Amino acid sequence: MQSSIKIAPPNSLFFVSDSTGGETPKIAKGPRIWSTKTCIAIGCLAFMDGETEISLGSVQEVDPGGEPAFDGVLETPNHRIVVSTVERKVLLNSPVNEAHTRVRVWVNHPKEPDKIQIGLG
Repeated sequence: MQSSIKIAPPNSLFFVSDSTGGETPKIAKGPRIWSTKTCIAIGCLAFMDGETEISLGSVQEVDPGGEPAFDGVLETPNHRIVVSTVERKVLLNSPVNEAHTRVRVWVNHPKEPDKIQIGLG
């Protein structure tokens, strides 16, 4: 089931990972989505400019159409995906069936999106 939250996360950044966390990707210039095999970091609207709406659900629930900004596989050995802040505060979570989960991310702006949809499966 899809869940959503509106938040201005610290550092204008949040993470998608297995429930135990993962290896944080190195943040570099360029596209605002970085990943390792265990963690995806996503940059969003600057926190001082307002809130970002983040949605998490199956691809069928959140796919807005068009190409995703990110399409990859995340290791999920505990069968639960969490969306968390840099302070490790869990914002959203969802159970998954596999130890490796395909994750797709759609954003409404390449550098400072205020709407981010995370599709699982």
